[in-house]
Parts: sequence; C-alpha cells; structure tokens
Amino acid sequence: MAGQMNDLIILSNRGPFSFSKRFLDEAKECLKNGIRPKPPNFGEGGLVQAMSSLLKRETWNPTWIGASMGDMDIDVARGHYTPLFIGMKNEGWAPEHFPHIEIDQDNRMRFRYKGYDFNMRFVFFDTKHMHSYYSKFANGFLWPLMHLTRSPLFYKKTKTFPRPCFEKNDFIQYMSSGVTFANIMIDEIRKSKDFRDGGKEVIVWNQDYHLMQIADVSRALIQEEGFSPEEKRRISMGHFMHTPFFDIHEIQGLIREDKRARVKAQNSDPFGESIETVLMKLTWGLLSNDFIGFQTKEYCDSYLEALQEWFPVQIKVVDRCYEITCQDQVTTVGNFPIGLDVNRILSEVSDGKVLEYETEQGNLRDSIRDQRKSGKLIFGGLERCDYTKGLVERLNVFYHALNKLKASGQDALLYQVTAPSRNDNADYRNLQEVLEHDVLALNRKLGAEYVIHLDKGIPVPQNYRFMREVDVMLVTPLEDGLNLVAFEYILSQKYKDPRERGMLVLSTSGASRVLKEKGFGEEDGIVYVNPMKAKEGGERVVQALKKKNRLSEKVIHYVERERKVDDWARKNIEAILNCRKGA
Repeated sequence: MAGQMNDLIILSNRGPFSFSKRFLDEAKECLKNGIRPKPPNFGEGGLVQAMSSLLKRETWNPTWIGASMGDMDIDVARGHYTPLFIGMKNEGWAPEHFPHIEIDQDNRMRFRYKGYDFNMRFVFFDTKHMHSYYSKFANGFLWPLMHLTRSPLFYKKTKTFPRPCFEKNDFIQYMSSGVTFANIMIDEIRKSKDFRDGGKEVIVWNQDYHLMQIADVSRALIQEEGFSPEEKRRISMGHFMHTPFFDIHEIQGLIREDKRARVKAQNSDPFGESIETVLMKLTWGLLSNDFIGFQTKEYCDSYLEALQEWFPVQIKVVDRCYEITCQDQVTTVGNFPIGLDVNRILSEVSDGKVLEYETEQGNLRDSIRDQRKSGKLIFGGLERCDYTKGLVERLNVFYHALNKLKASGQDALLYQVTAPSRNDNADYRNLQEVLEHDVLALNRKLGAEYVIHLDKGIPVPQNYRFMREVDVMLVTPLEDGLNLVAFEYILSQKYKDPRERGMLVLSTSGASRVLKEKGFGEEDGIVYVNPMKAKEGGERVVQALKKKNRLSEKVIHYVERERKVDDWARKNIEAILNCRKGA
C-alpha cells in the first residue's frame, strides 16, 4: 500500500518551519555578497523528529498543514521570495544548506531541505484569534485539564499548577480554527492529481489536542462538498494524542464547581457552554477518526470511560486495540507510545563527543567535572519550563536527598536546565517567578549554590551530552504524556563504563508506565517516586544510591531496540490504514 506513494496529510497547530524577516533578510544579504548562508536549524523539534521518516517522499507524498507563526510566511507562500530561493539554488546552496521553496501552478508550496521533501501549507489567523483559541483555550484550559488523571487534583495541591480556565468565546474560536484547518485540508485533497485520477488513498494524520474537533468537522464538509462514496472510502483519518487524557471521575468536582459558578452568576444564556458540554463535544468528535492513538493503555482507558459516561457506545477488544461502535460507525483505539531518533542520539553521545556549552559561570563541562572532582554527585534536570513537569516539587525531592547524603558524608549538586516556554501565558510567567524564587530560597537555606538553574535551555545535540554527564537524572513530572527525556537519558549512558552509569529518577508519566509494564525497576537503575511526597522520594533516591544501582544493559538495550520513532510512525500509519479492514 505505502509503496504506491499515497498522499499523507499531517496536521498540527504549529508548522514545521516558519520564516522570519531576519532570516530572509540575512539570506538576501548572503546571496548579494556571494556568501553561503548559515544552514538554519530544522528537525530539532520533537514533532518534526517524529515525522522525519515520513517527510522524505520515499514512500509517501507528504503535505504538512500548520498555523503560520509570522507575517513573512504569507509573503513566502504568495511567491514574493521566489527570486531568493531560485538564486540560492543557482548558487548550489539549496537545498543542502538552505531551504528551497517551489510554488506550483496550484499554489502548492514544496519545501526541500537536505533529505526532507514535502509540501507545506500555512493556515493564517489574526493575532486575536490565535490568542483566544491557542493561548487561552488550548493552553489555558485543555492542556492543564488533560493532565488531571488522578487524585489529588494538582491545581488544588501545588503552587504553580493552574485551575483550568474556561471561557465560552475561546471555545467558539477553537471550533472555528478547526473549520479553517478542515477547509484547507480538503482543498489539499482536491488539489491532489493522484487522488482525483482515482487510484490513490489519502491518509490524514492529526497531531495532539489543538485540533481535537477536526475529524468531525472534516467528515461534515466532505459530505457537503459531494465527495463520492468511493472517494470517501479512500480518505482515512487518524489522530494521535501526545498528551494524557483526563480521568472523567476525577474531574467531576471541577465540573460541579463550574455549574455552581454559572448558577451563581445567574447566566441566562440558553446556549451556554460549560466545561462538561465542551468536553463531551470534543470526546465525541474524536470518534469521527478511523483510528485514535494514545501513549499508554491508561490514557486509552480514560478516553473509553469518558465515552461510556456520556454516550451509548459499544466497545470490544480486538487484538491489542479497542473497537468502538456507535451509530454504525467504528473507530479503533490503541496505545502506541512515541519513540526517539535512537541512532542520532547515540551518535551524539559516542566516544569523542564532548559537551560544549558556555554558561554565565563558564564552560558547563568543566564546571561539572570540577564539582565531581570535589566529591559531589551530579544531579540533573532538563525540560521546558512547564508546570506539568514538577519543577518546584523537584527542588524538594533534591533537598531531602541532599540532607540524607550529607548525613552519610556525601555531597551533591543539582543542575536544573529549563527552556523558556509559552511566555505569553500568565500561568507560565508565574511558574518562572516561583521557580526562580524557590531556587534562591533553597540555596540560601543550604548556605551555598547547591542548585544551579540554567534558564535558557541547552540546544540539541549538547542536551544529550549534558545528560551523559549526569549521575542522577531527575525526571519528575506531576503527569506527562510520555516524557522522552527519560528515554534520552537512558540512551545517553550507553557508552559509559557500566559501573559509572547514572540512575534515572522517574515519576508518573507515559515513560514510567511503559518501563513498569516491561518490568524495569531499581535493579535496572530506575527509581520511581511521587514528587508530591518529596521526603519519601528523596529517601528512595539515597537508598538506591547506597545499593549502587546503575542503568542496566537490559534497559538500555530495550530503549535502543524498541523505542525507535520510525517504528512508532509506521505502526500508527498502518493502524489508520488497516482499522477499517478489521472492523
């Protein structure tokens, strides 16, 4: 099937590449002066890495549809910079050192850079619309709510996790953005000559929670636009949820609070939306997909429980998936946890590859080695600055571990690396302020700088090399869809002497569920903790250190062999294509 070069449409809120004025102006200056431009970073983001094997026009004709992140994207899409791209190609600099953009007679934009070769389509929204549907509804409401998977509800028990904030107008904007995406997706299908000629299939693969309603909208538009039954048969739709999925039982209190607030406000809107009605619509809308992929079985089960709570569905187990039947429509649901670019990571931490990163205090590798020579264990943390990551709680876990170590004559230091994230959101700005305050307060309490906070992040590939230097890696989210850092750290230790490998401290996440399911525990160098029980977590870390637990060859071998991102992409595509046959 895949060998016939069928069409693959990838949908995501953020596109794979965005053109800034600075980037384009610098490129024009280089071309004018005959200087080869510096190759831009492309493929560093997690989603692009996950799609990497699908974006090379080897087995698919790929198109990526994503929202524009800047005004220059409009000018590039309209062909205003075509002379620049032609000039770069004529100089021999594109596509190896610079992206090459071609715009065909159907105004389809083809993006080629190094080994990548795919069509790219921007979706344009005004700033207010983007702020409402993206920043407020998707990030301010859906993101925290999806992470409410168990008791206690984090927004009631932690300093930085916000209560999901719902406003009706933001939901309306969210739905309208899905309509815009759906219309553009259907336009791309219409432009496919291979599809029009009658032989090729189209797979539409949607990513994440920003566009949960798009399959439902797309099915209605396809019906309205008069696609034939045979054409409908050749369009398959899938959705992968990179996030957790909320627990319907745990959020009942939140739903009741919302209802009471509406009654108290004497809201007389006869068409008013509530948290419950919105979640019902999004949960129902996902059923318009042929296949829905989740990171873990627990998230699958949470979705099925929400369906059963609200709708008359029939669910049966087929092989390792579920089939949901409702109103003569069948949707398959399965768990396929995402993987990593294993070969790339291993190449970046092999012998001879060293950490080269400068901080305000100097060279990071030299600093770590000096601290180790002075007898300190090196604790590390690395992620974007997000309240789901348990960053503030992690400080307490480290504090209690440090106290236990000091009592036995040992010492330690924590390098916490956080990359800035969603700075336009007040909840994230609050997290940054609380984190900075608590780091300073803890260091004052300890009488020295025991926590070194690097708040600019560390870019690829230096991040992998940083992890290689860490003795105890703290991956302590409150909840996380998967958390690839846990697997990246395991791989980073492969080429070290087994006696000098580090230890992974891991809390509730897709990664912990996957590793526990495979039977990996403390004997394999993985310590499971609850970041909200900091003292207990710190003690467990020190106990494992005393036992000299290190990451085992077995767990490294598992990640190396079984957690490859190309396998994840292939399994999802096959599931989308084959689920109708199974039904």
